[in-house]
Amino acid sequence: MKKVTMQKLLRITAVLIFIIGAGIGYDMADKQIVGSGFVFENFDLWLALLCWFIAFALGLLFLAAARIMDLLER
Repeated sequence: MKKVTMQKLLRITAVLIFIIGAGIGYDMADKQIVGSGFVFENFDLWLALLCWFIAFALGLLFLAAARIMDLLER
C-alpha cells in the first residue's frame, strides 16, 4: 500500500478549498428580495469577489506549504 504524504494531503485540501470557496462565494452573493408580490433576483458581485479572494488566498497558502515541504525534503 502506498503511503500518503503530507504534501499530497495539503494539495488535495487546497483544491477542495478552491472548489468549495467558489460555491460559497456564489451562494452568499446570490440573493432573492421579496417585496409587494414580486421576487427580485440580485447578485452582489463585491461580496462574491471577497469570498472568492479569501478562498483563493487560503488555497494558495496550502499550496505554498506543500511546495515548501517538497523543497525541504530535497
